[in-house]
Amino acid sequence: MHLRGIVLRHRPDWTVKEAGSGDELFSALAEGPIHIAIIDYNMPGMNGLDVAAELKRRQGDVHIAVVTANAQDSVVAGIRELHAAFLPKPVDEEQVARFLASTLLPRRPGASA
Repeated sequence: MHLRGIVLRHRPDWTVKEAGSGDELFSALAEGPIHIAIIDYNMPGMNGLDVAAELKRRQGDVHIAVVTANAQDSVVAGIRELHAAFLPKPVDEEQVARFLASTLLPRRPGASA
């Protein structure tokens, strides 16, 4: 709910959907493409990095940020390999605003692979 509020404060015209797990997220894909996903690393079932990788596989042009307090090198490296943004917890509004602004910029070559 905290992230939803931040997104809607910065992009009030956007539709925001919430999913409590990777399975819920993938079910939402049936309703249409997802343009931006902010995924918590700690979630039921698959971890957020695995969910992000699967989302990229299914929909390569999605912009992803992974939120986590786990700043281990391997976790951050995995996030970067997916060309996703790393948002450390606790997430603040400025971090999310920068991520949202970056999604409006042209993608780097190879970033949607």
